[in-house]
Formats: sequence, C-alpha cells, structure tokens
Amino acid sequence: MSLANRLSLLTLEDFIACHDRVELEAAIRARCQSVAVDPQTILCRILGRYKFFVDCRDQGLAPHLMLDGYWEYWVSDFIWRNVKPGETVADIGANLGYYTVLLADLVGPGGRVMAFEPNPRLFDLLQRNVAINGFSRWANCHAKAVAAKSGEWLNFRALVTDPKNGALSPAASDRQPDPDHIELAVETQAFDDLSVGPISFLKIDVEGAEEALWSGLQQTIARNPNIKILLEFNSFRCRAPERMIAEMAELFPLRKLDYDAVVRSTDAAHLLRDPEDTMLYLSRTDPVDFSTPSSF
Repeated sequence: MSLANRLSLLTLEDFIACHDRVELEAAIRARCQSVAVDPQTILCRILGRYKFFVDCRDQGLAPHLMLDGYWEYWVSDFIWRNVKPGETVADIGANLGYYTVLLADLVGPGGRVMAFEPNPRLFDLLQRNVAINGFSRWANCHAKAVAAKSGEWLNFRALVTDPKNGALSPAASDRQPDPDHIELAVETQAFDDLSVGPISFLKIDVEGAEEALWSGLQQTIARNPNIKILLEFNSFRCRAPERMIAEMAELFPLRKLDYDAVVRSTDAAHLLRDPEDTMLYLSRTDPVDFSTPSSF
C-alpha cells in the first residue's frame, strides 16, 4: 500500500526510507488538517505526523504548512537522513519550530535540542509546538538572537504577514509605530558562551546576521571537529562576504545543499555572484543525502 493511502500517521522510518519525493509529498498532503484555535492561531498537521500551531496572519510560511504540510523539502529530507538519536543539535532562527520539532523527534529523549527565536509571537508558537508534540523535556527554547557577543541588545523588526524574514539592526529606528510590523529590543547570545558539550548539528537561518553569528561560533567549531552545519547564506546580506567565505573555506570544503536534496561542491565566485539564498553544508564529514542509501 502506498504511503498516501495508509490511514496511519507517517513515521520517521517512512521519511528516511523513502526515495520517491513525489510519493512522500503526496502522503504528507493527504494527512493535512487544520482547525482554528483563536482569531490569530490555527492548529494544523505537518509532515503527516506532528501537531503544529501557526499564525493565520502569516502569508509567507503558514499557508505552505496548512495546505502542503511541509517546508523546504530538500532541507527536511537532508535533516532526517543526517540527524541521529542521542545527538545534541541546535535550531538557530527557529521561527515556528518546524525544524525544531523534526529535530526533537529525530534525536529522541536521549538527545538535546536548543532552539533560538527572538520574535516573541513566533517564540510563543515555538514553545507550544514543542510542548504539544511531547518534546519539552529535551527541546529547550530560548528567546534570544544568536550573535557575536552575549548580553547585548539589538533592534528586531519583522513584518507581521511574513515574520520569517525578520532582521536585526544595531539600534531602534525613528519610524513611527506600525501595526503591520513588530519591532522591539532583543538580547543576544553568542553560541560559544553556551555550556553545550559535544554538539553534532546546527541549522542556521538568521536573515542577515550570519557574520555576527559566525564570529561567535568559532570555539564551538574548534571543540567539535565533526560538526555538521546547514547555514543559509547570501553574500548580498553581508558587509564583508569575501572575508566570511574565506573563513568558512579555511575550515570546511565549500559545499551547498541543492533543491534535489543532494550536496554538491561550490566556490567563492559562485557564492559572491548568486543573488539567491544558498544553503551551505559546512562539515568535514560527508553527508547522507537523497542520492545515498541510508539505514535506520
């Protein structure tokens, strides 16, 4: 029986074993459900498996989750093939917690997930999504912006209808209050300052704060030589992209995760001229990707 025609919820084993993207997408869509919780909140089912709260004002991410049940399939596929039970991992720029929930299920109660999200509305939904799926004991949520130094305060601004593109700036603007935006001061956290212990995997999506985060990540990388990092990168958001790319290339082969969920080599010239976001795979370890047989 195909995955789409089964009555049961999907399992992690279904994700990992499936090499037919069309079949798995259909199975996820077939299990989509949604119900209004309050005037601004909808409870839906994502990945054919997890209960998930979204903000109905969000026009950037929530419609995909409510109608399709997944987001960035190639990244999702990579994560469920490369994160293992018992690992310590982090979701930096966690948003609603789509990846946080998936990571928490993958590492299980013997592992640990740290999720960071400075937007207070998204942070509330992140916590609720972790809790409703039973992962609160080993998935910890932090309402901070990961940056170069801890204990500083930056200005955070995001569009209510597309909060996934929220951004940090050094100081508050002199704009008048705008009901279409959320704007507030948020505290920073350097990842290197955390008492983490060995860490296996980082997913990073910080919309322009990549350079500051990278600066506060170097001790973590040095302590964890086999770490795997997925970093959304766009040189046009950086102040000194050549320098950051050179620093990454000193530590790791430059590789990117393509839309077919396969990791391929890239280079500085491509990254500097590409106006689109690139999902970099930074690791000294070869990944398990869509083209690689995997076991569970």
